[in-house]
Amino acid sequence: MIPRRERKSWRIKARCDRLIDEGYSRLQEKKFKEAIAAYTAALKFDPKVEIPTTDWNTLCWRGSLQKQAADVLPACDKAVALAPEDGNIRDRRGLARALTGDTQGAITDFEAYIAQTQDKESKAQRQRWVKDLQAGKNPFTDAEIKKLQNQ
Repeated sequence: MIPRRERKSWRIKARCDRLIDEGYSRLQEKKFKEAIAAYTAALKFDPKVEIPTTDWNTLCWRGSLQKQAADVLPACDKAVALAPEDGNIRDRRGLARALTGDTQGAITDFEAYIAQTQDKESKAQRQRWVKDLQAGKNPFTDAEIKKLQNQ
């Protein structure tokens, strides 16, 4: 017979796995609020459960590009917390921050990306964004968002 504590642990793990799978499915369906809810529920069952950094990062990027930056900003923060030195993840959060009015936070994140990237074209693009943000302009026009969606 399996001890009661062990059975409970297995049930919690199984429930967390289902919630993580559900979160990933909702992410693929572009149901960003539902994805965050599923991931958050998994963390409530087990705060030590591992939700992939790539899931948080993808949720951050795709949600921001679908004009849901305010909803996905917590996912962006979780991705950065899991990989604070990753310039690409900081870049994703920079977009969400810019779209939610956190200009200084966006500049800081874009500068972290600029310092790490070897891609001259994307570096120049981010440098333009930083310059615009510093000047009080919003570089994220509908046309710019469309370009990012098609990359």
